[in-house]
Amino acid sequence: MRRGSSLKMGKIYRLTFPGIAARVIEPPANVQVGKYPYLVESLILRSRWWVNERGEPDNIHTPHLIPASDESAQETSAAAVIQGQISSGK
Repeated sequence: MRRGSSLKMGKIYRLTFPGIAARVIEPPANVQVGKYPYLVESLILRSRWWVNERGEPDNIHTPHLIPASDESAQETSAAAVIQGQISSGK
């Protein structure tokens, strides 16, 4: 993986398909990566595909990965959702 990129090995990310997630996995040792250096797998979709740093897939038939722009921003938004559910009585 490239240092300083937005995607991290082993981390789970949301997909553009609602309710489905995928994780970034280590590519095989004998594969040379190009414009799409990250291998992603989804157990629910039962497939693997390549994405770039922005989560865009190498073909149009696979879902986009939604990378978090910042870890703290993601935690803050999750806390806001929880607070909204508590304050609204859900």
